[in-house]
Amino acid sequence: MEYAYLDTDGKIEEAVAAFSGRERIAVDFEGEFNLHVYGEHLCLVQIFDGQSFFIIDPRSGRVTPKGLEAFFSSSVRKVWFDCQSDASLVSKAYGLSISSIFDVRVLAEALGSHGNLKSVEAQYLGIESAIPKKRNQQANWMRRPIPPEQIEYALEDVAHLLELEDALKPIIEERGLSRQAEAAMKKATTVSKPQPGWTKVGGWKRMSQEERIYAKHIFLARDRIARRFNVPAARVMDKHQIPALAKDRPSTRDRLVARLSGESPRFMSMLIPAVWDAIAEARAEVERKGCRPF
Repeated sequence: MEYAYLDTDGKIEEAVAAFSGRERIAVDFEGEFNLHVYGEHLCLVQIFDGQSFFIIDPRSGRVTPKGLEAFFSSSVRKVWFDCQSDASLVSKAYGLSISSIFDVRVLAEALGSHGNLKSVEAQYLGIESAIPKKRNQQANWMRRPIPPEQIEYALEDVAHLLELEDALKPIIEERGLSRQAEAAMKKATTVSKPQPGWTKVGGWKRMSQEERIYAKHIFLARDRIARRFNVPAARVMDKHQIPALAKDRPSTRDRLVARLSGESPRFMSMLIPAVWDAIAEARAEVERKGCRPF
């Protein structure tokens, strides 16, 4: 597929000016979510305006938040499939919001289709993709130059979004689901305030206040090591250890060493003292707050 590569603020602004004459464009993201490096990163923005393809490269040194804001805040309607995580990423990474989003997934779900984009396209457009999805989902989108097969995968995600919207809208109207879809659209395109990472550990909602304090401190200890070495936090310590340690809290350093014996040897010399200190810090906070175990 041919595409325009937008790797400067100037190129983005020129494209935005061109999009202003369009009713809508199809948009999708590729990102890094603690798979290859530490943290979450916007890696690629792929666009189709109904005639041509475009790629914005946020990793380019000549693309700044100002250039990205010019695109995200533009008034052209941006047709997405499942925009929540993408909009949340932009909010967390740049403090920016995306205007004029239309999420096609809302229409599909109103019609009872809860699958991914490819399954919905197959159902309503009869389009089957030959590009391996899992391999490209797990690809390193931080890498430059981006391999051609990854570019093709990314662009395919926006190639049929406008057609899909055109196919689903009449069915929504025929079935009298317009009001339902409109309410769901408002909810889907509203980005909620980002929650701290430790609130996403397994079993958080079932934890006592005391266990939550321990989980927070242990999570932060692991996170500091991951950030320092720019590696996914899971490589430092398995995520399941956090709720387990928050509940059991080894009473001696030797027990903690035994508990973490299966973790990466590369980080063990830092992980043991970091978690041990985190448990002590959590204990002090629990005592200060007078928390009850249950």
